[in-house]
Amino acid sequence: MKRRLCGCALGALMAGIAPAHAERGYATDACTVPVQSGPAPGYKIVRMIGSGTALEILEPNTKGYTKVRTPEGTAGWIMSEYLMEQPSARNRVSQLETRITTLENENRTLRGETETLHTFRDTANRCGEELATVKRTAAQTLEIDEENRRLQQEIEASHTRQQQLETENSTLRDQSRRNWFLAGAGAMFGGLLLGLIIPRLSFGRRRRWDQF
Repeated sequence: MKRRLCGCALGALMAGIAPAHAERGYATDACTVPVQSGPAPGYKIVRMIGSGTALEILEPNTKGYTKVRTPEGTAGWIMSEYLMEQPSARNRVSQLETRITTLENENRTLRGETETLHTFRDTANRCGEELATVKRTAAQTLEIDEENRRLQQEIEASHTRQQQLETENSTLRDQSRRNWFLAGAGAMFGGLLLGLIIPRLSFGRRRRWDQF
C-alpha cells in the first residue's frame, strides 16, 4: 500500500500538481487514489477512486488534504498532491481521439457534399450550354421561318402579278382579234363598194365618151 501511495505521489509530481484552490480537481493519472474519512494519514479509507475521476472540491487544502465529493456522492479527504487542474492525460487523449474521429467523419461528409456540389455545378454548366445552344437554334429557326414567310409573300405577290398580266394579255389578244376582224371586214366592205362603184364609173365615162 505504501509503495502504491509513493507511486501515486511520484506520478502526481511528474504530471504537475494543480493548486489547492481550484474549484474542480481530477485524480492523478498514475494510479488509484484513496479517499479518507479525515484529513490525516490515520483515517479510514472510505473509497478508492480511479485516475482521472472528476471530483467536486468541498473544502480547500487543509494541511495537505482537500475535502472532495466523488461522482457517486461519497465525501471524504484526499491528499492535495493527488489533484490536478485538468483531466488526466489518458482522458484527454481519449477525448481528442473521439474529437478527431468526429472531425474526420465531418470532413468525409463535407468532401462528399463538395463533390456533389461540383457535380451539380458541372451539370448546371452543361445545362446552361445546352440552353444557349437551344436559344441559338431557336433564333435561327425563327429567322428561317421569317425568311420563309417573306418568300411566300413574294411568291403570292408574283402569282397575283402573273394572273394580272395573263388577264391583260388575254384582253389585249381579244382586242387585237376584234381589230383584225374589223379591219378585215372593212377591207372586204370597201372591196365590195369599189367593185360596185368602179364599174358604174367606167360605164358612165363610156357613155359620156359615146355622146361626144
